[in-house]
Amino acid sequence: KSLYKRVISLALAMCCFVCVFAFSSCSILEKESALTINNTKISNDVFTYFLDLAMVEEGTDASYEPLVNKASALAGTYYKTNSLFHTYKLSLTTAEKAAVSEKVNAIWGVYGDYYTNIGVSKETLTKVYTADAYRDALLVHYYGEGGIEEIPLSRLYANFKSNYIIFQAITGYFTETDTAGNTIRLNKNDTETLVLQFQNMSAMVNAGEQTMEEAADYLNESGYPGSVQTVILHKDDNSSYPEGFFAKVQSIDSRYAAIIASNDYIFLVLKGEADVNSSYFNDKKTEIIKNLVGNTIDQTIEAAYELDIEISHSTAKGYYTLILNEKSA
Repeated sequence: KSLYKRVISLALAMCCFVCVFAFSSCSILEKESALTINNTKISNDVFTYFLDLAMVEEGTDASYEPLVNKASALAGTYYKTNSLFHTYKLSLTTAEKAAVSEKVNAIWGVYGDYYTNIGVSKETLTKVYTADAYRDALLVHYYGEGGIEEIPLSRLYANFKSNYIIFQAITGYFTETDTAGNTIRLNKNDTETLVLQFQNMSAMVNAGEQTMEEAADYLNESGYPGSVQTVILHKDDNSSYPEGFFAKVQSIDSRYAAIIASNDYIFLVLKGEADVNSSYFNDKKTEIIKNLVGNTIDQTIEAAYELDIEISHSTAKGYYTLILNEKSA
């Protein structure tokens, strides 16, 4: 190639890099950017997303100045996270990218029209939630296996044993739906029969005469709905089970099937176990690291760069008004 062509190619490559790093396409240069960080023009759709998020966190009654400052700070963290992730030349796994896509699709399905009306695209949401995934990747880079400040495996596993339980469960119901679609309680005879069924299932599983799957089939054949599920549960997850359920399961010996009953449900629970090589433990490592040092990685990200932030208030006020109008519509 001639020197001229090489210079042109380099210039085009640099233009593409700047456009990507600014988190938008080059078309953003056609309009003044509301926010510039360290001489990088942040795309207006990204700024608008964070301005809207600031309103959600602070309330629409908050005045313009604190909201735009909050949005700038949020965008600054976004900038730092992207920059630090690329500085370490990290990458997301296929599963991590799929998780971002699934989350974005779910949010867009509910709020897509609203975001479109304020100028935030689905692509914008993908950028923002990808940055969240970058944060998690940085967390693992610093504190995961082989990381800069690796957390010992023994500490991770101790946390796992204290905060998670693994079990198989068959659920029975002390309620049913009548012909009018109302939820009603089982009569006394049906309730006693269901409890007896679960007692029989427990005895057969513990005697090795049935697996949990066979016990569930036995329950169905007896006229009661039931299926077996394998569950890994955190002690703070109280949404799916009765109060005190975690502690009761945790107290059961491993490989033992026990009955746990509440006002509306009866459970046959077979407690499992997971060693340091199990998939259950390995799948929860990142979550455990988050629980242990999640705030620390946020401090690391915030301290990574000094920011020079410039706000074009004439542009920012336009987006501020647009969001207010949309929320009041």
